[in-house]
Amino acid sequence: MNSRNEQLLQRLLAMFMVEAEEHVGSLAGSLRELEAGVTEQRGKELVEKTFREVHTLKGAARTVNLTHLVALCHALETLLALVKRGEVKLGPAVVEVFAQGFTALRQMVPNEANGQNPPPVADLDALIARLEGVSRGQPLPSPPPAPAAPAAPVAVPAAAAGAMAQAAVETGPAAAVEEQQPGPLRPATRQTLRVAIDRLDYLLHQAEELIAAKLSGSERLAEIRSIGLGLLERTRLRQRLDLPSQSQHDTQTLAWIGNRLSHLAREADHDVRTLAKSVDNLLSGTKQVLMLPAARLLEPVAQDIRELSRAQGKDVLLNLSGQELELDRRVQEELREALLHLARNAVDHGIETPAQRQAAGKPARATIDLTVIQRDGGRAEIAISDDGGGMDMRSLLSGALSLGLLDEEEATRLTPEQVMSLAFQSGLSTSSSVTDISGRGLGLAIVQEVVERLGGSVTVESRLGQGTTFRLLLPVTLAAFRVVMAEVAGRCYAMPTNRIERVGRIASKDVQQVDGREMLRLDGRPIGLVRLSDLLHLSTPLLPSGDYRHYLVMSAAGQRLAVEVDQIQGETEILMKPLAWPLSRVPGVGGAIVLPSGRLGFVLNVHDLLRTALNPEFQVRAARPVMASLAPARKSILIAEDSITARTLFKHVLEAAGFRVRTCVDGMEAWTVLGGEIFDLVVSDVEMPRMGGFELTERIRQDARLADIPVILITSLESREDRERGVDVGASAYIVKKSFDQSDLLEIIGRLI
Repeated sequence: MNSRNEQLLQRLLAMFMVEAEEHVGSLAGSLRELEAGVTEQRGKELVEKTFREVHTLKGAARTVNLTHLVALCHALETLLALVKRGEVKLGPAVVEVFAQGFTALRQMVPNEANGQNPPPVADLDALIARLEGVSRGQPLPSPPPAPAAPAAPVAVPAAAAGAMAQAAVETGPAAAVEEQQPGPLRPATRQTLRVAIDRLDYLLHQAEELIAAKLSGSERLAEIRSIGLGLLERTRLRQRLDLPSQSQHDTQTLAWIGNRLSHLAREADHDVRTLAKSVDNLLSGTKQVLMLPAARLLEPVAQDIRELSRAQGKDVLLNLSGQELELDRRVQEELREALLHLARNAVDHGIETPAQRQAAGKPARATIDLTVIQRDGGRAEIAISDDGGGMDMRSLLSGALSLGLLDEEEATRLTPEQVMSLAFQSGLSTSSSVTDISGRGLGLAIVQEVVERLGGSVTVESRLGQGTTFRLLLPVTLAAFRVVMAEVAGRCYAMPTNRIERVGRIASKDVQQVDGREMLRLDGRPIGLVRLSDLLHLSTPLLPSGDYRHYLVMSAAGQRLAVEVDQIQGETEILMKPLAWPLSRVPGVGGAIVLPSGRLGFVLNVHDLLRTALNPEFQVRAARPVMASLAPARKSILIAEDSITARTLFKHVLEAAGFRVRTCVDGMEAWTVLGGEIFDLVVSDVEMPRMGGFELTERIRQDARLADIPVILITSLESREDRERGVDVGASAYIVKKSFDQSDLLEIIGRLI
């Protein structure tokens, strides 16, 4: 086959994968209804629908040379045609052979799980022979066990993504768009999804709106450059003027700058509002692209329930509702395995055999309800309930006691809801047997971790002998979420608010020490305190604590921990960016964000942090001493400077170095302040109105109460005479602004005090 034909086949195969996904989903729904039992009229409608789906799938499979799949579809189509004409009666035996054919069909359709060219299932010839035999009126033999179908949903392989995107846009009413998964929850993988053309048109329109913002940004930049050039020209003109004219020129320049900046601010404000609207619309449209019907999540679970119940000889009626509600594709992908865990538990441990149910006075056919409901606040509730044997709270308590999860005294204080929550503890199971499906006590722990990682919660309700209900409350979309921002060692970190119980500060003296570890007492209960820098393995110095310690209380999977940070910055909404490999494997880090300052911040994975803190091998550093008992009080510095720019600079530099700083606008104000307060050091400019630095220094040296205070003069006067005068009046150091360096200033201050 030449390269052009090969490329064409790949494009057709990519299109077929998308088409087959829809057909398989539709066939699964029809089969589920037929198995549950329907009226004669509804049965005819389902047979007609199924016949069309199989016929279309057969034709598409022939186009891409999937001969085994064509043969199976042809056998199913033949039998369906006879049922449609009434020549074969639609009954349980026929529905059963349909189910066998569909199970085989799912395994032979190319997708991400099966590959691009999956082999035929075992005994395919025998299955086709049974279908043909039923079509000829032969009695249906006892069916063999159903082949194990993969739990993964029908998906599109990465290799065909690009071809599918182009082909679907050219030939269908919906477009298949290749996209890079942006979610924070797993490494990015190339996948595909079908997007309606109107949604793509909306996104394109919103993206075109950003062109105006781009042009406006260029115009604002040109205006700023124009102001800069104008100011430079005015500065050059000023240098050619005499002293009286310079003052008038400065006034005119300030007015000119003010007018230009006011105009620029008005235009920038309009640009910001326009850009914000465009970005919000674009983000909203992008969210809609990622929204898919919940049927994509529920159908594979329904198929798994059908096959597992059939393999175990249990009669189960599955009711689905809410399939039309839309959920973020990333939520569905992350949740699929968790929902399969719950479904398998319901069938394997919850649902009894028909004989056991009849002995207990129940209908032989069990019922499992799987529903999706829209809730307020952009959240959805997924509930899976069964009318099986329920969970025994006494077994949960005894299991928790045997594992050492709680003691006898704690067990007596637990409410029924708290007892039921023990089911989510890893290793705890109420099952008396372990199967290849469940029973090891890991499934529910995994479910809770997945749900909480998605920003949701899971609860369980159960009554012994009557059934169990699991309720999963989840966000509809993962595009943006709220976080608490905290600072540690000069870096910003974000933690999802749904995992933060509280934030606060506590007096250092109230932090307790138990076996070398720090503890807090909140609401009368002790809780461990760990530094976030230790959890993240940051090599920060262990400084003495101040009067207060800032902390956050994290909770996940039933565990709580107080984590100390340097500062709590507040709560905000963020759009998280995934980390590429190998950063995606960094423990405790879930993603990154761009801060308003342009710097990079990190979003933390609370589950990883708690797992690290609760690991017996985790080593915490020794408890920090309280600063008040070991460290001297902060040194105080008085600054006298008439320039607001220089005054602010000096204040910022000295406060950052740990000094307590007070500023004055000239020497006269500084002298007045010194009359009522003693400082460890004075920093002064030389040329100031009312009283300059030389006169201030002289007065300080002549006052017996102040004479020993070091004085540093910082000035633009650099002649030898000025330096000598500074020494004469008693200055401790003389720094010329032209060669000013903040490290030199701090070094001099360090020597003097």
